[in-house]
Amino acid sequence: MVGLDSYCLASPQIRDAIKSGKIDINSIQLNESQIQPSSFEPVMREDVFVLDTEKHGLFRPDRNETIYQALLRLPKRQRRRDCIGGGYEFKVGYTYLVPLEERVKLAEDEHLESSPKSTFGRTFLDTRLLGDFNPGFDEILPTDPDKFLDLWLLIQPQAFNLILYAGTSLNQLKFFKGFDARLTNAELIEELKKNPMIFDRDGRPLSPDAFVTDGLLARLDLSGDRTEGIIGLRARKNPEPIDTKKIKEYKAEDFFEPITGNGRMTVKRVNYYLLSSKELLKVPPHLNMELRTHSKIGFRGPMHFAGFIDNGFQGDLVFEIRSDELCDIELQDGLPVSKLDVYKTPLPDKLYGEDIGSNYFGQVGPKPAKFFNDFDFTHAARNYQRLNKDVLVQDAVILNSHRTSEDGFQFMTRKEADALFNDAENGFFHNRYDCEEDELVLQVIPYVVLFGPDETVFTYVRAADIKDFGEKRLFGKHSIGVGGHITKNDGPENYIKNGLEREVIKEEVSIKGSYKEPVLAGTLMAYDTPVDCVHFGLVFAVHVDGNIEPKENALISGNLLPIEELIQDPDYSDKYETWSRMLIPNLKEIYRKTLSK
Repeated sequence: MVGLDSYCLASPQIRDAIKSGKIDINSIQLNESQIQPSSFEPVMREDVFVLDTEKHGLFRPDRNETIYQALLRLPKRQRRRDCIGGGYEFKVGYTYLVPLEERVKLAEDEHLESSPKSTFGRTFLDTRLLGDFNPGFDEILPTDPDKFLDLWLLIQPQAFNLILYAGTSLNQLKFFKGFDARLTNAELIEELKKNPMIFDRDGRPLSPDAFVTDGLLARLDLSGDRTEGIIGLRARKNPEPIDTKKIKEYKAEDFFEPITGNGRMTVKRVNYYLLSSKELLKVPPHLNMELRTHSKIGFRGPMHFAGFIDNGFQGDLVFEIRSDELCDIELQDGLPVSKLDVYKTPLPDKLYGEDIGSNYFGQVGPKPAKFFNDFDFTHAARNYQRLNKDVLVQDAVILNSHRTSEDGFQFMTRKEADALFNDAENGFFHNRYDCEEDELVLQVIPYVVLFGPDETVFTYVRAADIKDFGEKRLFGKHSIGVGGHITKNDGPENYIKNGLEREVIKEEVSIKGSYKEPVLAGTLMAYDTPVDCVHFGLVFAVHVDGNIEPKENALISGNLLPIEELIQDPDYSDKYETWSRMLIPNLKEIYRKTLSK
């Protein structure tokens, strides 16, 4: 190309290489989306080989053999051949070898490099390119310019199982002409002066002097300023395979744990994380970039599983990291973690962005792959802070065995109440964030109805300010019950009794006068919402000889109201939250049955 001695091929040159046969697409129908601004996306064939790496280690060919010849040298028991067909599950802990449809010819001054696609890197799918007569990974050097080189992918899922299909593109090929297309430091500084590439959050270009040191510095954002205090996502163990034909169908919270922190976080060894860059990146049309996989400036371990950045990209960088340190390591906001190499290209005829269906243009924060619903940082930040505590739960089968009806309030005899109380008390503790939608375990909720003299009951309204409360489903509702979760702080024994005293006597209400010991009157279950389904109500009655006043910010307008007046209120079904609404028709009977106990 005019003015360029060494460069990375852009889309017009890639298209020419396909037309001339230097990139042989093996008679398949070329999809234009395979041609990106300065990269080409090969696709998998139907064959897959499952490799046993225990004896011979990681597979690779010698310099004098093809991939297939190297594969045949393995004993048959160490290479099982399968067909991807209509979908094949690639599992964590296994090594797979898949041929690609395309093959290439390379001249003496040409080579190609491979990088996993962002979508699959964000699932921590480790894919490495292998080529005939090339013993290295992810770089194919020329051998005979008249000979085609077959290309294969070595695939090792690291965090999640995935269902992959023939015809899927997992990686990007970058074709280089010449021997060093990278910008030198001097060239990079001059380029940044003409075309700023790194910006602060207010859109101001940042000085090259602080960021050019043998490449372009990449720093870590652990402020959480743009993601509601969520500074990263940690991959959770989840045996459910991700079907890669399903887009935005998986709940991100089922596969990633949000991480909060005040500018700091601790990275556990051999855990997998999505983090993001401190600076906003904008790649000019005539350049592309690649993040270095390993860098000694941050910590030991890969900085990404997909580090190539096409011409025209704008947004935060996402780091897919794993620490290989021998111990935990603390990271801080603004920490330099790696370097970006910047490469010269001719002008492409397309740019990364919405016009060509790019998934991560303008991304903010640690965005998961396209298979997941967008991570709701606002919801997660509020919920994680509120729900990140261990609460008492019990096997749903055990608790439901004490009921004969599916939902609503159910009375209990004293003997039945004692048996239930023991089962509930002997439950176990579970992180509430993890079990808020888990119907196999039920969260034990003591729910206290406070009765005053002369068949009155304490009623109140939830907080007028959502900041003082937090349960959006209950916000602004009338209620007759006071209660909440049992935590480890209520122990080390008599958890439920101590929890009752904490919630009612110490925190939420002020009782002016004497009161009797709580009596377990029955149980309550509702199925109006998914959250209702995981809470098991232990309905206690407390009889008070005196007045009751709200004490917490979460309660306002509390007073004693005649039960009959409450029952006769034609609007109580609309006013009162679910559990209270279910209890109101039973209040007189609860009052009378528990008064003398």
